Amino acid sequence: MELDEKLNLNYESEKDLETPKKLENMRKELEIISEKTRYKILLTLLASDDSLSFSQLRDFLPSIPENNLNYHLKILKENNFIKNEKRMEYKRSEPRSFYSLSKKSINLLGNLGLNAVKEEFQALFKQMT
Repeated sequence: MELDEKLNLNYESEKDLETPKKLENMRKELEIISEKTRYKILLTLLASDDSLSFSQLRDFLPSIPENNLNYHLKILKENNFIKNEKRMEYKRSEPRSFYSLSKKSINLLGNLGLNAVKEEFQALFKQMT
């Protein structure tokens, strides 16, 4: 018996091949966001009604050193889990770079059931601010 038969990997059509690819993509996405710091960042952004600046994220996540926060924001941005909006008009003392969830992360967090508790996160977040 061949390995494909043992593992029941006989695909009848191209559509059958799509499911394993989708599952592999989801596994990779879950691997990226399951890192504790990245997960905290995503939940903080989920709880916020607005996009947050680096300094706001730093204030909301004081247990994360700045260099780690910057590193994990970069990874999330490179993998399209967050959007980074740069504001062109700003005063010198104001933040100019803001982070928010991308559609990709909203969908993934929704698939994990976290959008169902978004209002509860937002209520807790408002108590913190």
